[in-house]
Amino acid sequence: MRRMIRKSDKSNSWLTAFLSRENRPFPALVVRLSRPALPAPAKLLAPPASNEAVRKSMKGNKRSNTKPELLVRERLRAAGLTGYRLQWKVPGHPDVAWPGKRVALFVNGCFWHRCPHCKPSMPKSNVEYWVVKFERNVERDERSRAALEELGWTVHVIWECQLKKKAIDDTFAALLPALAEELGKELKGI
Repeated sequence: MRRMIRKSDKSNSWLTAFLSRENRPFPALVVRLSRPALPAPAKLLAPPASNEAVRKSMKGNKRSNTKPELLVRERLRAAGLTGYRLQWKVPGHPDVAWPGKRVALFVNGCFWHRCPHCKPSMPKSNVEYWVVKFERNVERDERSRAALEELGWTVHVIWECQLKKKAIDDTFAALLPALAEELGKELKGI
């Protein structure tokens, strides 16, 4: 039974009495039970790092503004293909996007996105974790690309191995003219 709140209560103040459990209009349990239960998303917990060097290395991985991304953006600016946006809010958050022309460019790291060209190595420890992790990454990339194409976007993917010294000129020789045509711009300096 709820008791009435009075200023003359022996508690410190009427506010303390008001906030006490017995004066709440709905017990917390009733509120919790009245909400529909949502299933918890399946979360893949990372295994603990095998040593301090591995932990520091993994902690140093960045999500954006990586060296390959900066190199691509530098080449795009040099070719006169400016006006892009970074991490645009569409499926997959492309690294470079021209929203007005619906052109997206992903710069994928070979290790994390499992490059089909160079076949990156698999970590030796916690193999079960890494297999599932990489499969999910590849599936997510495919879903993002399909969703963008369904929305009418043109999607380009550059792999980290295509930015090595031996391959970078060939990569941009093929990519820049295609981008310039899609964006309706002229290449400068080429």
